[in-house]
Amino acid sequence: MGSKRKPFITSKAVSEAVIRSGERNNWPVSEVTEIWKLAAIHLSEEVIGTTFDEIICKGSSAALFRRCHYKVRGSEILRLDQPAFGCNPICILGEKVRTLIKERWPLETSTANGPQWHDFSDSLLMVLMKRKVVSNRLKGKKIEQDLGL
Repeated sequence: MGSKRKPFITSKAVSEAVIRSGERNNWPVSEVTEIWKLAAIHLSEEVIGTTFDEIICKGSSAALFRRCHYKVRGSEILRLDQPAFGCNPICILGEKVRTLIKERWPLETSTANGPQWHDFSDSLLMVLMKRKVVSNRLKGKKIEQDLGL
């Protein structure tokens, strides 16, 4: 990618990137937030980390930074915060992204479509659906997305 200077990405920026990318994929903030809260409650750190690794390792991870969804002005609030109990998926993702930057910066660009921030929400939803802990509304939304409705 352009600059040789390694960026640092905060949990707030990761949270905003996930929310903004979800909105661009027609997922309201309430549904994205619900997915992440369910993941915090029902999934272990290991499962979440493995799920995120699969996305980061496939394709060109530089695509996450090309879209600039992660940029924050400082006035945003952390919308995907941790519930009172369980793990914190947004912190896990933040650590994964910081490790990616640390180990592979500057990221090589690719002409292939790489992952987008919404893919993290999508993969969490798939794991939650396999464990049968999501509402019918979220299942229906996922089916609509898969059918392109």
